[in-house]
Amino acid sequence: MQRLFLLLFVACAALTPACNPTGEGTDDDGPLLPSFDRQSMLATWADEVISPALTDYAAATEALATAADRFVQDPTAAELDQLRASYRTAYLSWQRFSPFQTTFAEQLTLRQRTNTYPTDPALIAFNADRPDRPLDLPSQFTAQGFPALDYLLYADDAWLLNADDNDAARRAYVLRLAETLRDLAATTTTNWNREVRDAYVMNDGNSATASVDRTVNDYIFYFEKFLRAGKVGIPAGVFSDTPLADRAEARYSGLSKELYFAGLDAVTDFFINKGLTDYLDALEVERDGELLSALIREQFAAIRSAATGLDANFATQVETDNMAMLNAYDEMQRQVVLLKVDMLQALSINVDYVDADGD
Repeated sequence: MQRLFLLLFVACAALTPACNPTGEGTDDDGPLLPSFDRQSMLATWADEVISPALTDYAAATEALATAADRFVQDPTAAELDQLRASYRTAYLSWQRFSPFQTTFAEQLTLRQRTNTYPTDPALIAFNADRPDRPLDLPSQFTAQGFPALDYLLYADDAWLLNADDNDAARRAYVLRLAETLRDLAATTTTNWNREVRDAYVMNDGNSATASVDRTVNDYIFYFEKFLRAGKVGIPAGVFSDTPLADRAEARYSGLSKELYFAGLDAVTDFFINKGLTDYLDALEVERDGELLSALIREQFAAIRSAATGLDANFATQVETDNMAMLNAYDEMQRQVVLLKVDMLQALSINVDYVDADGD
């Protein structure tokens, strides 16, 4: 990865009235300041973050569809085990790609069609008997993607291994859902490689629609809305009167914690190893006398520590010891302040989304 110790465009803007046309700026008391190469950082994000995550995810969904097809052809316990293993791999791969979706994925409603939960068992059963029913409408988001597969593959083995017509219809629906995930991933990959990647890197300005601003906003939005609220806060009852175990991600398979840590790993690595730490350190951004980057790294460690002892299934966790879930949420909320307030102010990036959580 390109080291990004000279990421000083904000310093140029903050310490001088303006940068000169050659890309160098001066302050009143010091020497020339190097300009900030936004394109280099965007190329790093494109080629070392987004492209590998998307490529891995597309390959994982291809393997998932293949495993689903084999299971439909030979619905045995052994093939079901293989299908479940492919499902787990693909679902984990999704967590690593999910934080870095920009407009190229939003146009496909990729996140909504891939990971809307809780899923709707009644709608799944209705769809299974109607193979021609379209799945691209918003009303169908809760009957597809990984949450629907979670229900179909884990709620009851007998549904998939019996020989009656209802079970055959469910198996066919499993295959349809897996193929839909594969096709969405393939379309996203094609769009990124052919049309989006180069435009993403070239869009290196400093505005609400520029790639740096959009990517950082999407990154924080994922952390706040999907990792903090979706995976932890909502099932823990932060936004309701009581815990909501049925809102836990992957509650049938019990993969909640593993999926959570995959998402946490993705956002932590992006901050520490893909430029944001270097960026803030180059600007010498501090809070309470300590480098802001160090505070954010420490808070990621605190978040990880708070979640380490949670049950593998977050539905079980909120039913047995919800206080531990609430503690994990509180540690994430502390990070929201550091990222959304302190970091964005330091980078001169405005928040481009509205969060309805009331925080």
